[in-house]
Amino acid sequence: MSTKTDLTQWIDVSLPLSGNIPVWPGDPPAVIERNMSIREGEICNASRIDSSLHWGTHIDAPYHLFEDKWTIDQIPLEVLIGPARVIEFPDLSKIIADHLKKEDFKNTKRLLIKTRNSDFWGESPLIFHPEFTSLTADAAEFLVEIGVKMVGIDYLSIDLYAAEDLPVHKILYRQNIVGIEGLDLRNVTPGDYQLICLPLRIKGGDGSPARVVLLRE
Repeated sequence: MSTKTDLTQWIDVSLPLSGNIPVWPGDPPAVIERNMSIREGEICNASRIDSSLHWGTHIDAPYHLFEDKWTIDQIPLEVLIGPARVIEFPDLSKIIADHLKKEDFKNTKRLLIKTRNSDFWGESPLIFHPEFTSLTADAAEFLVEIGVKMVGIDYLSIDLYAAEDLPVHKILYRQNIVGIEGLDLRNVTPGDYQLICLPLRIKGGDGSPARVVLLRE
């Protein structure tokens, strides 16, 4: 006997895309523009988007840092869909390996990290926070050692803002470990979930906005 999944159990952890979402300094501001409007007597509503591929909740393809690694359309679906673990560090300004080593990562292949960053998404207006929490290089090396395939964080970079040479990106993406940035984990408690994370299938893409949802195990 099959059973239906109650759709109300799914938690959407992706940001609604709009021109108000802060972008990484130096990236072009995102524009969503209506070019046809029923209210103005036209046959339909139609719009266009002009943005970076690294806008809002998005996936970094390893190709973002390495020419010989996966582009966004090459990432296997089994990396993007399956069991995931959410852990939380509410009071840290940076996450080092010793913090991660206190967690239980048995069989964890997809890891999402909730921090104080998620509270930034509740602000109005939204602004860029350079003091966001993220990973350090030794934390990334530990994640490689335990065999994760995907790492997500609740702000716009898996590296700290001051880390201009992007050590975490390089350590993970060199191993074809996929990054998710810009998650909104305000409504998520630590634990085990089923994850669906689907980017646009952009041929040769270095990244893509994504719809990311979780179902509590």
